[in-house]
Amino acid sequence: MTVEDGLSEIAFPNGVTMRTAHRYDDVRQILADPRFSRDLSRTRGGRLASGQDISDDPHLILNMDPPEHTRIRRIVSGAFAPRRIARWKPRVIEITRELARDLAAHGPPADLVSEFAFVLPVRVICELLGVPEDDRELYRRWADATLSTSELKADERVSAQHEFRDHVDGLLAERRANPGEALIDDLVAARDGSDALTEEELVSLVIALIIAGHETTANLIASSVFTLLTEDLYRGLEPTEGVIEELLRHDTPAVYGLPRMAAEDVDLPSGRIAEGELVLPLLGEANRDPGVFPEPDKFDATRDGPAHIAFGLGAHFCLGARLARLEAEAALTVLLAEFPGLALAVPAQDVPWRETSLVRGPTRLPVRW
Repeated sequence: MTVEDGLSEIAFPNGVTMRTAHRYDDVRQILADPRFSRDLSRTRGGRLASGQDISDDPHLILNMDPPEHTRIRRIVSGAFAPRRIARWKPRVIEITRELARDLAAHGPPADLVSEFAFVLPVRVICELLGVPEDDRELYRRWADATLSTSELKADERVSAQHEFRDHVDGLLAERRANPGEALIDDLVAARDGSDALTEEELVSLVIALIIAGHETTANLIASSVFTLLTEDLYRGLEPTEGVIEELLRHDTPAVYGLPRMAAEDVDLPSGRIAEGELVLPLLGEANRDPGVFPEPDKFDATRDGPAHIAFGLGAHFCLGARLARLEAEAALTVLLAEFPGLALAVPAQDVPWRETSLVRGPTRLPVRW
């Protein structure tokens, strides 16, 4: 399937089928047009996995439309404001250097995914939120269960989601008893007139931040290193803004946006989506639309033209985009400085990739130096 297909249909392992949008202009409109709703409570369609999936949580900000979405986003958006993220830069670099030292002490060969790419964003989001770093492996397992589309059985996925919520419930109770100055304490105390978070919204928001705070960034880092090594671009690279943005386009970690339902008939450049019809925006394919990005499969840090949509668009534009960019820049800066001779330890075709998830990246990335 390619972007030339425009609007077509996809079948998921759970038997669900829906329309898909591949072209850049179609996907941009779907993401930004308020006539496309993320509230799928009126339909049993739109689920990408058997049993419950991420679309079934009515308290999750990802599943809300304005004004409910606007209210919750306003409460949390200050934590990801440019000045606050800028204050985190020294700590992010410090954590990255610590992980690089650990990687060097491990010695080659090493798995860059488990030893570095996943550990970095988990440590950062744990510190930012104020949640125990010791629980990071639990978070990773629960996040994988939430984002997987076929690897787990329905009852296993539901069980993991309940475990995640129970854990966050306990975490919030502990922070209420022993408050600190981290983001989770700000959320617990969040008050905005009549716009206070409900307990269910608070739990779902913390879960969303934990998942989004490490899954996409970890896969971006791992995919980026793979691209730079396999295309012989690693040595001598400077991780400039142009490099980071091209990596986001070329190696978009969130291959799908979440499904939307048309609240009325909507005409896209490639055709009409009828009222009540579900459509899945394919971010990765839109970012390689040859009608928008010449030679789309080529990595070109000097590329001009429209911006990528790796972080989405519109009301659901990723809150953590600035933090993700900062972590990717820090990761590449430190790796280039500490491991100038980094190389794959296996042939590129032997690197395993995630195939049953909403995010894409290597499951392992064996490297040497």
